[in-house]
Amino acid sequence: MKRIKPFILAVLIPGLLLLHACSSETTTPTPPAATTEPAQPAGTDKGNGLQPHEQTAQEPSRDEKLEALKALIPDSVPKIPETTEEFYTQLPGRYSGILYGEKDEEIEEILKQFPVIDNPDQETIELYYRALLGLFAEDYPDPQDIIDQIKLASFGSPEIDDPRFKFKEQYNVEILLDASGSMAANVNGQTKMEAAKKAIQAFAESLPEKANVALRVYGHKGSGKDSDKALSCGSSELVYQLQSYQANGLSAAMNQFKPTGWTPLALAMQQAQNDLGKFKGDKNTNIIYLVSDGIETCGGDPVAVAKQLSGSDITPIVNVVGFGVDGEGQKQLKEVAKAAGGRYVLIHDQSELEKEFNRAKEVANRWKAWKSDASYEANSTHISRSVDISVFAYDWKAIARNESYNMNSAIISLGYHNILPDSITDELDKIKEKQEDAALERADELEKFLDTLNDKSYKEAKEAIDKQFQANVKTN
Repeated sequence: MKRIKPFILAVLIPGLLLLHACSSETTTPTPPAATTEPAQPAGTDKGNGLQPHEQTAQEPSRDEKLEALKALIPDSVPKIPETTEEFYTQLPGRYSGILYGEKDEEIEEILKQFPVIDNPDQETIELYYRALLGLFAEDYPDPQDIIDQIKLASFGSPEIDDPRFKFKEQYNVEILLDASGSMAANVNGQTKMEAAKKAIQAFAESLPEKANVALRVYGHKGSGKDSDKALSCGSSELVYQLQSYQANGLSAAMNQFKPTGWTPLALAMQQAQNDLGKFKGDKNTNIIYLVSDGIETCGGDPVAVAKQLSGSDITPIVNVVGFGVDGEGQKQLKEVAKAAGGRYVLIHDQSELEKEFNRAKEVANRWKAWKSDASYEANSTHISRSVDISVFAYDWKAIARNESYNMNSAIISLGYHNILPDSITDELDKIKEKQEDAALERADELEKFLDTLNDKSYKEAKEAIDKQFQANVKTN
């Protein structure tokens, strides 16, 4: 799930306007005027044989412009969302999770493709807006996320009929860490890889003494060059064998590699299944964290492998963590999580990754208490569930505001660069305001509903969510 600070709106919009004020204005090119050629003697070769009026650029017809506009709208945006279901089922846009200013030049080249349609009706205005949603639609949290989080918060409860969430004799966590070249990108003064290593070290250190942890890295050999693709795509290594935490051993293991190559997601998951092969699910709680900042780039099918992993006899709980992933990456990683019967979460920095790992740490602490015959009731889930619900509603609102900010930035650019006239951008702004209001209203409704779950047992909470969202929520 996303952790986007709402105050960025007030900070970044003035900077965006200043950036625009300093950039050069782009104007629509004027079609070349037809010229009058001197008369040619009979039989003279006129080159291509075209008459002057045939060489003049033709203005596309209104229908052609409409078709060009529709071509900019992906199939994932069939309409402008209004209901709760429409918001959370909408697939993320191309620049989901990215602030406009981070890719403004690239985005504005796309915006310049928007055709100018004179006197557009409301339906046409909405086509423009859907095209913008194809770029900036955000990934709203699914109410199913609450069920997944309540499961973790209620781990070991006799009410949970999913055998993966029952206490077992052993507790094992394997982390699959992306070491592709993109993990060298800088986030808050350090690379993604540096942030991930610190979070992993802190997580492993926090585990109970008898819990086991393993670390496998993938894409850490060769480089991002085509000539090194085969080497990199074949690189997946268990650098820290499944065992209890040893500070020096894990630290030395993580110092062996740097972000460099391609992204063999499918290979890493296949080998993780082998790593845990002797730890059968009937006696072991097996948790896998797949951490990646992008899609499979080695030709594998991570969705098919995830499905196979889910059906294996190690019965793992699979959590897929997208580290600053774009819209395309989010789509694939969410499919991987769904196929594995697990959950997907989007994080942006070290603190968010640590927060995600803390969920596994809390489960491990419950397991430790169970192993020592402590009462399950002593490990109340009331507070954890309350926090999960509050975070869910907060994230929804933060996502809505981030989406509105990006849409607003794009609308400003469309007008500033004379791509679309004010008559159109004014109407787009009205739709943007209406959609943001709708998204925030849905968040308030969700928060009130989810608050009623706080004092319910896992079973009651699950039944309430299923009833509220009916077939729209798929339960594991």
